[in-house]
Amino acid sequence: MIALSRTRPLSINIFASAFLASAVIAFLDGLGDIPELQQMLRANAPGFDWSRDAVIVTLSARLSIALIPVAMVWLSAVRFARWMVAFLGLGKLLNVPEGVRLIAAGGAIDTAWLASLALSLLAVGILFTPASNRWFEVRKRDDPAVFE
Repeated sequence: MIALSRTRPLSINIFASAFLASAVIAFLDGLGDIPELQQMLRANAPGFDWSRDAVIVTLSARLSIALIPVAMVWLSAVRFARWMVAFLGLGKLLNVPEGVRLIAAGGAIDTAWLASLALSLLAVGILFTPASNRWFEVRKRDDPAVFE
C-alpha cells in the first residue's frame, strides 16, 4: 500500500473522483426509481425474483465493485486495475446502442445514465495518460517483489 501522505498525480486524483462519481450517480439513479429498475431486471433476468431488497442489494454490490478498482489504483497503484477499469468501461459502452435506440425512438435522455457513462469513460482515458503511466511505473520500481 502506498502511504496516504504521499501525493498522487492529478490524473490519478481525477480518475478516482470521476470513477467514484460515476458509480455514485448510477447507484443513486437506481435508488431513485426502484420499481422501474425491478421491471428492467425482471425483463433481463426473468429466472430471479427481483424483490425491492434484491434490487437494493444489487445496486449496493455494483457500487462496491466500482470501489475496488479505485482503491487498487489510488492506494496501491496496481497495474492490473487499469485493464479492469477499461473492461468495466467497455461494459458501459455496450449499453450505448440501446441508449441511442431509445433516444431515437423518442424517449427522454436519461441524464444520470449519460453522466455516469461520460465520467466512467473519462476515468478510463485518464488511466492511460503519461502521468498515470509514471504513477504505475514508480509503484513497479518500489515493489520489493520485483526481481531484475
